[in-house]
Amino acid sequence: MAPKTVSTDDATVVAGHRGTRYDCPDLAALDRHLVALTARIRQAAPQFPSLARAFRDDVDLLLDRRRWLELTT
Repeated sequence: MAPKTVSTDDATVVAGHRGTRYDCPDLAALDRHLVALTARIRQAAPQFPSLARAFRDDVDLLLDRRRWLELTT
């Protein structure tokens, strides 16, 4: 199953749980989002655990998208 996207017109954009849009047309773009979110998790985790959890949830969505891209390309 493909991950949730923002609209049917733009299947390359993954919607995060907090409404963040991640443009993921290919694996390279997706990997850049994963690297950025990993850094944000490290920064947020000590003081803002709920924010870090939201970022981890977005990472899960992006990993779903990554798997879908791997299977369809």
